[in-house]
This record gives sequence, structure tokens and C-alpha cells, in this order.
Amino acid sequence: MKSAVDCLSCFMDQALRVARISSTDETVHLEVARAVAALLPEMNMSLTPPENAVDVYATVARITGCADPYLAIKKVSNDQALAILPDLMREVEESDEPLLAALRLAIAGNIIDYGAMHSFDVEAALVRARTMPLLMDAGRQLVERASSLPAKSRVLYLADNCGEIVYDLLVLRCLVDLGLDVTVAVKDGPIINDALFSDAISCGLDRYAGIITNGTACPGTPLASCSAEFLEAFRGADLILSKGQGNFETLSEAVSEIESDIFFLLTIKCPVVGAHLARLSGKGLDELPGHGEMVLFCGKSLQ
Repeated sequence: MKSAVDCLSCFMDQALRVARISSTDETVHLEVARAVAALLPEMNMSLTPPENAVDVYATVARITGCADPYLAIKKVSNDQALAILPDLMREVEESDEPLLAALRLAIAGNIIDYGAMHSFDVEAALVRARTMPLLMDAGRQLVERASSLPAKSRVLYLADNCGEIVYDLLVLRCLVDLGLDVTVAVKDGPIINDALFSDAISCGLDRYAGIITNGTACPGTPLASCSAEFLEAFRGADLILSKGQGNFETLSEAVSEIESDIFFLLTIKCPVVGAHLARLSGKGLDELPGHGEMVLFCGKSLQ
């Protein structure tokens, strides 16, 4: 999806939020505000919001001298999720349909997004995932597709944020139980609270999947900028699971060019993204206001 006018004010909000995390010096905050404000008139609105965010966050990092402002917060998010992981694993194992249960809990974990959200309630999101229908739900289609793949078929899982990747473990275990060969792609460099290689390892994702990076420090998957290693995995996958809002933003208009089956799993946290998905899916704008709607849909349904 292309950047919208509303994205400009959001970029400024994000920049100031990060500046205040990185420094207590108000003169630094002002310098960040002025520098990011200068970026906005020159921003390429034909690029996706995650692609434009790269320059915004690089500018903040240059001024504050802090390359990874969410480092401590990311660790807390991972630790909090790992603390409840054993209970969630038992819940999935005892479910009549483990993969469906795991997918719902993983989508709930996508609420952990410091780019789109000022605050969030993970426990409330988990409760909603257990008790309320998804607004768009291709879960059974995804389960049937995964279950029909031959043993050792390649699944590529595009990860999103820290904390959230722990809930993704629930899905990875189910996919491995189906005999599938799973690879998880994380970001190559710090950007907001997105998961890095070190986060994937510390959270134990390597017990179930190979770990690669997409070669970018973009909070999404901009194929034109991704590494050769990632593109080989992407093009060679039999099934792709794209997790989170940023990955959807960067891939939503490329689905016609993607040969593999791709499923998007996310919580909508932005009215611009909600409106974009409504246009692609034929849903009403009132159905996707961008206030926490949980969705799971097949990319081919958007063509």
C-alpha cells in the first residue's frame, strides 16, 4: 500500500516518541522534530509506510545517537511472553484443532506494536482471540493447505515484533508437527520493536525453524530491497505466512506477483491500513476502522 497523508503526522508522532525514549534532552527532541519535519515534504508517497519509516528512524538515530531505542522494551516483551508460553502451549495441545488455536493466539500477539500503538493490552487481546470471531477468517483454509503439503515442503514465516514472536512459536510447533520444513525471516537491523536474529534465537525459535533475515532494517518486507538469501527462500517457499501490519503494508499490492500461497495474519491498528484492506477485500470501511480488528486471510483473495 502507498503512504497516505495521515502517515505524515504519524511519522512525526513516532519520531518524537522515540526521541523521548532515547534522550531526556528537550533540545534533542526539538532537533528531531525539525529534522523529521524537513523530511516530510520530500517523502515519496508512492512508497509504503514501512519503507518511508526507514529514513524517519535513521534520522532519529543519527540525532540521538541511539541505534536501538527499543532494546530494553523488546527484551521485556520477550520475557513477558516467554513467562506464559508453557500455559499457552498446553492450551494449544489440548485444543481440538491445535493449529487453528495457535493461529488465533499468534494474531493476538500482533497487538505488541510500538510503531502503531502507544499502549496495548496483550491479555485482553488473547481473551478476544479465544472468544470472538476474526473479522476475516481463512484459518481453516490455511490449515487445509498446510495439512495437504507433502512432508518437507518449505514454509516461510515472516516474523514481526518482539514478544509477538513467542506466540508465533505456537504456530511453528504445529507446522513442524505436520512434517513441514519451516524458515522464519526476521529483520536484519534495529527498527522499532521488530524482532532481530538475536531475538529469534533467545526466544527459541531455532528449535523449530531455520532463522534468516530479510536483509533490511525496514519494519516490513520490501521485496525490492531484500537480500538474495531472503528472496531465494521467498520464491522457493510452498507456503508463506506473513505476520503483522508492516509485512502486509509492503506485500499487499504484490500478491499477484507471488507464486506461493500467502496468508496474512495481523491485528489492524491503523485507520489507513484498515481502509486499504477494506478496498482490497470489498469490506465496508466501518468494518475495518483500524481499532484492533483481527484478521487472517489468503493473499489470493485480494486479487
